[in-house]
Amino acid sequence: MIPGHQKTPQTTHAPYSLTLTSTNYTGKLAFLVTLSKEQDGKDFKGFMIQARAPNGNVGLGTFEVNTLDIQTLTCATSQSAVSHTSASLKSTVQAIWIPPNTKTDIQFRATVLPSFDTFWTNVLSDVLPLDSAGSQLMIPTLFQLLVCSFTLINALVK
Repeated sequence: MIPGHQKTPQTTHAPYSLTLTSTNYTGKLAFLVTLSKEQDGKDFKGFMIQARAPNGNVGLGTFEVNTLDIQTLTCATSQSAVSHTSASLKSTVQAIWIPPNTKTDIQFRATVLPSFDTFWTNVLSDVLPLDSAGSQLMIPTLFQLLVCSFTLINALVK
């Protein structure tokens, strides 16, 4: 995930962050992945995001995009990464990531380029624990259980 710009990555703290929000995407558990600049960061021109096992080097899961500013890339597997389509300045970008059917933790990593000569690699998200296809069913079921329990308790209290 190093651009071919014949430059070396920055070694200081990257003023960018990767955050995850779970979402329902066409009836499946998916995650909205957001890359954004921090308060002291500059808008960026280029980026690449991939999901991997922590300390892994193979992209996992698939990305979906719904804007012309972002494209999916095939890095060993189809749609396993996303990147920019233009050098226009961005303060934040988002893509949908669909987890694989595997029992491994996931960590998103990004390379961020505010300019051709300046970039950071290994901008990391928190680790996301996945529980295989069971997680696809467990979260909606758990949510339904909580709603039903709340409704029952509320009815009993009245």
